[in-house]
Amino acid sequence: MSDHSDDHFRALHACADECDTSRGSASRREALKTMGLMSAFGAPILSTLAAGAAEAQTANDYRALVFVFFFGGNDQSNTVIPRSGAEYDAYASARPSLAIARDQILPITPQGFAGPELGLSPWLPGIRSLFEQGRAAVVANVGTLVQPVTRAQFSTRSPLLPLNLFSHSDQQTAWETGIPEGRAQTGWLGRFGDRLSSVFNPNSRVSINMSLANQNMVQIGQSVQQYRLASSGPVRISSLSGLFGNVAGGAAMRQLLTQPRANLLENTLTQINNLSIDNETIIGSSLAAAPPLATVFPSTNLGNQARLAARMMGLRNTLNQRRQIFFLSSGGWDFHENLLVDQQARLTEVDGALTALYQAIVEQGLASNVTICTGSDFGRALQFNGRGSDHGWGAHHFVIGGAVRGQRLYGTWPNVALGSPDDVGQGRLLPTTSVDQYAATLVRWLGASQTTLPEIIPNIGRFATSDLGFLG
Repeated sequence: MSDHSDDHFRALHACADECDTSRGSASRREALKTMGLMSAFGAPILSTLAAGAAEAQTANDYRALVFVFFFGGNDQSNTVIPRSGAEYDAYASARPSLAIARDQILPITPQGFAGPELGLSPWLPGIRSLFEQGRAAVVANVGTLVQPVTRAQFSTRSPLLPLNLFSHSDQQTAWETGIPEGRAQTGWLGRFGDRLSSVFNPNSRVSINMSLANQNMVQIGQSVQQYRLASSGPVRISSLSGLFGNVAGGAAMRQLLTQPRANLLENTLTQINNLSIDNETIIGSSLAAAPPLATVFPSTNLGNQARLAARMMGLRNTLNQRRQIFFLSSGGWDFHENLLVDQQARLTEVDGALTALYQAIVEQGLASNVTICTGSDFGRALQFNGRGSDHGWGAHHFVIGGAVRGQRLYGTWPNVALGSPDDVGQGRLLPTTSVDQYAATLVRWLGASQTTLPEIIPNIGRFATSDLGFLG
């Protein structure tokens, strides 16, 4: 059967994993995750959980979140860079032949910031422009945390720390589930969908969570699951229109895939098949009828994902969706060697794709309705390893959109120097802002109430604030 199916079909059936090697997770691991989520399909695809009054009152507006994940662990030290004399010297001395030359750094002027002069990588001119226009912000030193941790506590391992810290697969999972101290079967955007898709999208036949890239954990809920598209659009099961060129064979294939079954697992698979076919028909015909965007996107992997996300936003009314959540991703961020060349390529791709995406949402009159945010396994060590930089912990991330209180830096800017109070070894940053706080700020903007927040971000009560203030 798989000979006549496509990538999307295989994804729904947990038969393959398309993650690149930088993701750091084997296909078996992904398959097990998917098998775990399939057991939840006995419940309706849209959650019928009761919603709070505050959430229902906001259900008449449109908002979308675009979560862009960098698999492999971006090097934050060469992304947002100190430019002041002493601070720059400490940064440069820690990574000979790896530091960005001072005169190449793109200056930024964050409002109300009392720290050193800062700049962005020379490969981020578009994001730098959005920052200076007040349409983008930096969230500093974000990382997976079970609870706030001091450097002294870290050195004694007395507090509870994220499971397998510095491991690609484990820290990707910690970012996506929001539960870094153990294993989880759902992600924080999946739990948002469980709680609120029936409030905001009660009449939609398409999932609130759409992945335009890898199968991911962050969008998996108990009842709401991600719908995965190729970057070119929904992918159909080609054999349904004809099996080996035979129309009758195609009809037989459709019957085989969609007929009800007595066995619970088999019938669950049938439900998934029907949902996949139904979604492809709805989205495919809607995209075909939609006018093209004037915005020109780069012809890159991430650029193609961003283009489709923008086009899907244009279908919000057709699909009866007041909330849409998109997952985009980029691989190849594990810079143990060849950092300058490889990061230049990755950041150039990101800059082009996200700048075009912002232009496309402006074109559609949705600048204040869409927020773009980034994530990555972890940051990287400041210390030069002779070829690149090794796995780290805290890192800096971007939020972009008309609702962003931009041209600001949120969180606490770290001391970028070896042996500083923020260094837990080799220049790895001790995070001062948790993924929980970052995620909570985003889902509150999407429409979660303060009372609902612990259901979506279970550890949020361990941190001083659930709102970092970067969204208005």
